[in-house]
Amino acid sequence: MEKTCKDDILCGINIAKDGKGMTDLEKKHTPVIEAPNLAKAGEPFEVVVEVGKLLKHPNEPGHFIEWIELYSGDTFLTRVDLTAELTDPKIKIPIRLTHPHTMKARARCNIHGVWEGKKDLTEFEGFGSC
Repeated sequence: MEKTCKDDILCGINIAKDGKGMTDLEKKHTPVIEAPNLAKAGEPFEVVVEVGKLLKHPNEPGHFIEWIELYSGDTFLTRVDLTAELTDPKIKIPIRLTHPHTMKARARCNIHGVWEGKKDLTEFEGFGSC
């Protein structure tokens, strides 16, 4: 039987299939995005991304989160590289948007590949059309 990306955790980007019925693997790896429910166009606000918030992820030399990236829609915002034991898989960053997008966070586990979490930012003031 031929293997496909659907069957291969290291192929592509892993996304939890059901946000309410996540497996332990999904809980450990899915980045959780925290951002205010209300922000204004052009004004900075803080975004927190944490891997292992739902269920602690290992943080040892043989198994750890290598990096976390943050996107506004498909626009890259930042990337933080992490090391085992000496850093925790959590970042805080002030961002400023000119128009709303879904926030995406991606994180790479050195064993289980790349994982993605999303947060819709829908309650913004003063945004014009794209």
